[in-house]
Amino acid sequence: MTRRTIALVERRTRVVKLPRAEVDFLLGHARNVIEVTPTFEKRVYRLTARGHVGFIDGPSVRYAVSPKIPWPNVCMLLGANPKTAGDETEPEGGLLATLATEFADRLDAVVRVGLVAGHGEEQNVSRFLRGRLRAAEQMRDAAARAFPDRFHVDEPVFDLHTPWNCVPKATASALLRRGGLPEAVRRRIESAAVPLAVVPDVPATDTDFAAAYAEPRAVAYRPLLDICRLILDGLKAANPLGTDAGACLVDLGRAFEKYLAVGLQRAFTERPGWTVEAHPTFSLGETDLQPDLLIRKDGTTRAVLDAKWKAADPEAADLHQVLAYATLTGADHVGLVYPGVKDARGQLTTPDGRVRVSVMRLRVIGSAGKLARSVSWLAGTL
Repeated sequence: MTRRTIALVERRTRVVKLPRAEVDFLLGHARNVIEVTPTFEKRVYRLTARGHVGFIDGPSVRYAVSPKIPWPNVCMLLGANPKTAGDETEPEGGLLATLATEFADRLDAVVRVGLVAGHGEEQNVSRFLRGRLRAAEQMRDAAARAFPDRFHVDEPVFDLHTPWNCVPKATASALLRRGGLPEAVRRRIESAAVPLAVVPDVPATDTDFAAAYAEPRAVAYRPLLDICRLILDGLKAANPLGTDAGACLVDLGRAFEKYLAVGLQRAFTERPGWTVEAHPTFSLGETDLQPDLLIRKDGTTRAVLDAKWKAADPEAADLHQVLAYATLTGADHVGLVYPGVKDARGQLTTPDGRVRVSVMRLRVIGSAGKLARSVSWLAGTL
C-alpha cells in the first residue's frame, strides 16, 4: 500500500487536507501525538505535532514528525551516540535505525563482558532422587506401580532464561519484525543477538523490566535496558492499529526528564552528601504524586525539579504543580526546567517568602561538551 506522507515539525502547526478516516484515526488513536483543529474550509485541518519525534501510520497517511533541535542533539537526549556533529538532517534510516544501531552496540558491549545466567528450576524425570521431589506426581506414579523406578523432580539449573536476557531478546525480535530498517542495520541486530538464541522469544513486560533493573548482578545491562525500553515504548506508541509497519515514536518530554536525571545524578556523585532521586512517590489522599527529581543534602530535601519539554513560559498549572510538591516534600526551593539554546535562570518567590520558584533553561543545542557544562551549571545553581 502506497501511503501519502505528511511531514510535521514538533510544536509547529501545518494546514493540510485530510479524509474523514484519517481525522477519526488521529482523534481516536493519536490525540497525544498530533493535535487536530478544524478550519472553516471543508476537510482542511490544522495539525500540530506535540512533543514526539518519529512517525506513525494512519489508515492511508504516514505522519512523519521531525524535531525542532538538530538530530545529533536528539541522539544526545536519548542517550544514543550521535554519528555526526552539527548536521540537522535526519540520520540515514531514520530514528528507528539510529536506535536499533545503538541497541546493537550496547548488546555487543554486554556480550563482551559476559551474559549473566540466572538460577532456575527445570522439571525432569530421573532414575535418581535429586533436586526437589514433585510429591503429587510421585504419589500418582506410586499408585500405578508397586515399586516406582523413576522420580519426578525439579532440578536446579543455571541458564540465560532471565528477565535481563529476555528483554533484549524481545527487543531484537521486535526490531527484526518491523519493515523499513536498512539491511545493514538488520544484519547488525541479527549478529548481536546470536548469543541470545537460547533465550525464549516472548514479549517483554513491565515485570521483566522491574526484575532486570533490580538484579544486582545485571548492573552492566542497565544502559542496554534503557535503550530497550525506549525502543519498545516507541514501537508500541506508534502502532495503535497493530500493523507492525515499522513506525516508531519517541516522547521527547520523557527523554528530557531522563536526560536531566542522569546528568544531575552524575554531577552530584562528586558532591559529598548530595543525592538525586528520580520520580519518588508521595501520597495525597488516594492520589500519588511523582515529581521528576528530588534533590537532598545529607537526607534533607533541598530542591524539587520538574522538567517541561516546551517553551520556557510557565503556565499557572505548572506553578501550581511545583508548589504542591513543595508542600508535600517540605522543600523551600522548587524549579521548572525547560529546554533552551543557552542557560538561563529566573526566580519567583511566594508572597510569604517561604518558597523560591526557579525557572531555568537547560541548554540542549550544541556540542556534547557544551551540553555537559550546562548540566554542571544547573547542578551548581542548586
